[in-house]
Amino acid sequence: MADPDPETFGPLVAITAESLVLLASNIASRCLHLPKSSGKLIARISGSYNITHVVELESVKLVIRVPATGWGSGMTLTAARAMESQVATIRLIRSKTTIPVPEIYALDTTDNNEIGAPYLCMSFIAGKPVSKVWFDDSGILPREELRLRILTSISRTMARFSCFTFDKMGSIMEDGSGSTVIGPLYDWREEEDGGLQVATSGPFDSTSAFLQESMIASSNENVWDKAEAKVFEAIVDCVPTLDSPPGFVLSLPDIDSQNVMVDDQGTVTGLIDWDLAQTMPRFVGYARYPGWITRDWDPLMYGWPKMAESEDSPETLRRYRAYYNAELGKALEWSGDWQFTEKSHMAEAIWIAALHRHNRMEICRKFVQVAAGDDTESLDALYDIGAGCYGEEKLSIFKDNLKRLIRREALDTSTLIGEL
Repeated sequence: MADPDPETFGPLVAITAESLVLLASNIASRCLHLPKSSGKLIARISGSYNITHVVELESVKLVIRVPATGWGSGMTLTAARAMESQVATIRLIRSKTTIPVPEIYALDTTDNNEIGAPYLCMSFIAGKPVSKVWFDDSGILPREELRLRILTSISRTMARFSCFTFDKMGSIMEDGSGSTVIGPLYDWREEEDGGLQVATSGPFDSTSAFLQESMIASSNENVWDKAEAKVFEAIVDCVPTLDSPPGFVLSLPDIDSQNVMVDDQGTVTGLIDWDLAQTMPRFVGYARYPGWITRDWDPLMYGWPKMAESEDSPETLRRYRAYYNAELGKALEWSGDWQFTEKSHMAEAIWIAALHRHNRMEICRKFVQVAAGDDTESLDALYDIGAGCYGEEKLSIFKDNLKRLIRREALDTSTLIGEL
């Protein structure tokens, strides 16, 4: 069992196994009508924002998630509302679809309980996270066959989110009558003392309004900052209208390998980690690629080729994206939000760059490399753009290529390659 970070989780790291078993037994008795029984803590999984405990009783396993905001200054009304939104989101999905998400048994946003902390108790999801099997050759299926089965199953699972559409960007909430409404967006905010709080913004009527409030602007302190600002502005200018088509969709907040559970046959058994779930613009919604097959478009986080044992090559990732695009197209009958899938790795990269300044430069460099051609020295091109030494003709061709890249047209790199 991993040790949680005491700076982030404070006294939550000292929650005892005995108190967790008692809480689980009481919930099983109250909600599942099972006799109270003994049990044991079989797993304590520490994430960035939660400690997840798996308690095994005599006849059932329960998951108890304790948020990092469950102590000190993090225990705010806003943090409580964020937990309530997570519950409302999961219950909405369970009530309207067959998407495999956990069943919620109990929520307590206070510390007046057996463990002395806020918690969310839910059903245990069988299987292994994709992150544990993607590079594993010990399964009953050949690795490539397992991977393709996983991608097919995920595409069919994600397609079921197509039944949800919303008119605002925000978080799912329940009003007093049990109806679903869209409330504010919730996000983590790290305090100077290392603790966490939950912040709010919105809800928003348009993607443009969200980005206007949330996007972190580039600076102009040096030539690299200037290059980043110019290239990112050119990238954003190439994106089709952000608010068309209208409406927002629901999706797993982070479609990454640690949040998708699968069985030995590659069938999805559950989608987990619904913290801070929100309605999203269609181009970065449920129809986007799973995060582990787009890693080459967020270069700061991509470890290939140095970490080849745990990273796929760009060529392999392109092949998996093509396969997933076709599988999701089948699942969505080649219509609806499938129109966004083919280029969703680029849309996701632009979205990450807009909201995370420390990722932006390397993402800009990636776009320069691809738009200008593989023979281009992207750092040299970036420097010249920032220094104002990139010729007007080359800059015009580069911008045209960016537009073609993002809008599915053929690139013209001959002039650029010849002059660089």
